[in-house]
Amino acid sequence: MPLVSIILPTCDRPELLARAVASVFAQSGADWELLLVDNNRREPPLAEQPAARPWLADSRVRLVRAASAHNAASARNAGLAAARGEWISYLDDDDAYRPGKLAAQLALARASGSPLVLCGATFHLRSRQRRVQCSAAEWRRDELILHARWNTPLLFHRHPGAERFDEQLSPGEDAEFAHRLLAQAGGDAAPVVPQPLVDIHPQPGPRVNSNPAPVHLALERILALRPPDFYSPQARRRFRLQGDLAVAKLTHRPARCAALGARLLWASRGADWRPCANAMMVSLGLFPGRWVS
Repeated sequence: MPLVSIILPTCDRPELLARAVASVFAQSGADWELLLVDNNRREPPLAEQPAARPWLADSRVRLVRAASAHNAASARNAGLAAARGEWISYLDDDDAYRPGKLAAQLALARASGSPLVLCGATFHLRSRQRRVQCSAAEWRRDELILHARWNTPLLFHRHPGAERFDEQLSPGEDAEFAHRLLAQAGGDAAPVVPQPLVDIHPQPGPRVNSNPAPVHLALERILALRPPDFYSPQARRRFRLQGDLAVAKLTHRPARCAALGARLLWASRGADWRPCANAMMVSLGLFPGRWVS
């Protein structure tokens, strides 16, 4: 049986998928299986694409057909249902692992005893790159809601059994799922490999997961997973302000973004300037592609 199951959903982006798959084949130091979750709708099924034949001929690669998956959470759940590994990792079809990603997170998980670990990443933007989650070896308590990055390619966790992503929380399902796994294990910290082990590339076309409706629900569920005194009142207030700002951004309300941004800057003592500036640009239509908070 494989030690690590990598869940890689794809939907109508064959020109990007090859890079993601190649980055998986470059991994060493951990026995892995790759679950290609085929959610293609306009493109032919992966089994019929000539470019996919060499991948599918490899015994470590399994194809999971998920044509009815209605969002990324649903596709990942199809992968989880098929996963045989003791550990789970994820990759999006437009992103890529760096060599050693699986081995580094597996080593940290074993050394720390934590059921879930994170890693850093490099976001590739239009004219620059930005490294995230490379400044600390763990996130603890308030840091879990204020600083941790829960993008699924950065997650590495034990097989969750029957636990699944909530398919109604999109966006927000990745953070809620990770917080749920950590809370169920009684962990108060998430260890981090503070190195950029994943390359996050710009999404082509309009941003995916731009629905504002689940934002507050995901936020409140995350807070409800812990006792009331687990996070400080200041952190809870700041976390809720971040959620309010995300909704204002996604609903393109610049005046609301300005008002909430001022409050968040005050609450964070200026630390949250990036999501505040980001929200203003997006709400004004000045940054229509992929953005990073």
